[in-house]
Amino acid sequence: MVDLLGFIGSKLKEAGIPYEYGEWTQAVSYPYFVGSFMESDYRFEDGRTAGTFTLDGWSRGLKITLAEMSDKIKAVFRDLQEIQGNSLFHVRFGSSLPVPTGEDDLFKVTITLFTYEWKGE
Repeated sequence: MVDLLGFIGSKLKEAGIPYEYGEWTQAVSYPYFVGSFMESDYRFEDGRTAGTFTLDGWSRGLKITLAEMSDKIKAVFRDLQEIQGNSLFHVRFGSSLPVPTGEDDLFKVTITLFTYEWKGE
């Protein structure tokens, strides 16, 4: 799981997405994204494990900012496959959902990525 989270984090950083896992610990500057991960304990017959990675993004000012960031994330994870060390990672974009915040100038989006990992020997 740690390797997969590092892989996703590195791809977000390369794309210029302001991101932290778990909680935002830096000075607040919009937009920013916070990730969480739900791992399945089921192992498929081919040895793969699966999970769901969720990115929550916040922005102030214009709603379009989060739509642009969502498009960027979608482009990175449209169907990303990469081998690193003894692991094969496959991450694909699932969905992007605007979420009401109840504030006039604070906007939120939840982005879902589906993850698959194969470990070699």
